[in-house]
Amino acid sequence: MSKKLKIVQTPATEMPAEVTQFAQNSVDQAQAAFDKASDLAHSNMQYVDAVAGAFKARAADIQLKAMEIAQTNMNSAFTYMRMAFAVKDPSEFLTLNQEFTRDQLAAYSRQASELTELSLRLAQETVKPAQESMLKSFGDLGKALAA
Repeated sequence: MSKKLKIVQTPATEMPAEVTQFAQNSVDQAQAAFDKASDLAHSNMQYVDAVAGAFKARAADIQLKAMEIAQTNMNSAFTYMRMAFAVKDPSEFLTLNQEFTRDQLAAYSRQASELTELSLRLAQETVKPAQESMLKSFGDLGKALAA
């Protein structure tokens, strides 16, 4: 037993011109909003690529500086040990130890300043511009959607 569905055809009716115009305007507005959002997304991607490149470069600077600092500090420690093994009396050892400690503390202070400077450059070149761009983009997107 198979049932056959009866398809009822209704005559085509024409939509009122106002409805057609409203629908067309809605599609046009949606397309314009999408185009603006798409443009913003593309410009943000380009900006993100630029920020990522700046971040990578500054992070590499920090890594290189950290390696340089480690090498310098290890060389100082080896030099100190060689000199410590060569001392003849306790007073000479105490003098050597005081000088080494003073020099290392000064070096640590300089090294911390160098790393801080590099970290600040990283922040300035990546975080702040990224925040400003995102705020601008979301503001532009809000305007586009409101239009």
